Amino acid sequence: MANEQLFSISELASMFDISSRTIRYYEEVGMLTSEQRDSLTQQRSYTNKERRRLKMILRGKKLGFSLQDSKEMVDLYELNPEGEEEKERIISFADRKLVEIEEQITELQLLRDEIVAYKEKFISKPKKSLHD
Repeated sequence: MANEQLFSISELASMFDISSRTIRYYEEVGMLTSEQRDSLTQQRSYTNKERRRLKMILRGKKLGFSLQDSKEMVDLYELNPEGEEEKERIISFADRKLVEIEEQITELQLLRDEIVAYKEKFISKPKKSLHD
């Protein structure tokens, strides 16, 4: 580990365009771990492994997974990236998310249709005079 690159919290925050507070939060909830680079300043440092974890966590967030789901998938992947059991579990997360997305698409299409119908009804109504 002597040759391993270390990143400060501000370097990671800048790298991923997030706040240092976000990284500290992920650490508080057990999704990331840090080492202390300097005992005098108490500055956090993160290994390349933690940088990769953060990248996967943020990817999961972008794809709409909960933090708990993201943590579990990252943990499974790190446990054994080639393991069939781990792959199957990660695939089940993806399958559940796809079902959720399809349900949201259906709901949004219904909402869109309803708004279009109201709009058309509103447009086709004759204007009333102020004196009527």
